[in-house]
Amino acid sequence: MIAATSQAKANFEFTLWNAEAEATTSSDLYLWLRESGLPAEVAIRLMNMVDHTEEVADRIIHIGKIILIKIIEFVKAHPHLSIGVAVGAALSLLASMIPFLGAFLAPIVGLLGVAVGAVAGHRLDKLEKGQTVNMRVELIEIGQDIIEIAKEFFKLLIDIFNILFKGPVLQGV
Repeated sequence: MIAATSQAKANFEFTLWNAEAEATTSSDLYLWLRESGLPAEVAIRLMNMVDHTEEVADRIIHIGKIILIKIIEFVKAHPHLSIGVAVGAALSLLASMIPFLGAFLAPIVGLLGVAVGAVAGHRLDKLEKGQTVNMRVELIEIGQDIIEIAKEFFKLLIDIFNILFKGPVLQGV
């Protein structure tokens, strides 16, 4: 993704994203969400977001689809990271089901499970891309991995917001 730096570039990028959203059917997005292992309830809630559109200057802007497509692209680019986070979240859900202690254990298991799963998945993604991976399990190395993950995720958000805020949606063009 390219970060938008000018109004013209943001409009162009947004036009491309909107064209991609128009060409992608809601059923294709739903099938991808289900095939990726998401429960039907989660997929349906995400599909509610897909229906969000705005009309600007006699054009329909598919904001919800654009955001979901960008999230899907991120997940496809980081498959092991996504699986690691999902496993951590699933462990938290299982821990919450333990009678009496579940309410206390779930937040701790969730935090640790998601963090460990994300770091392990991130390292596997880097290995598949042929990048160097530090396999030490020391706090500094884990912190560096978490920073890399956060940078990539926030880059996705910044790109989306740059296009939305500099693009035709808020400019009325």
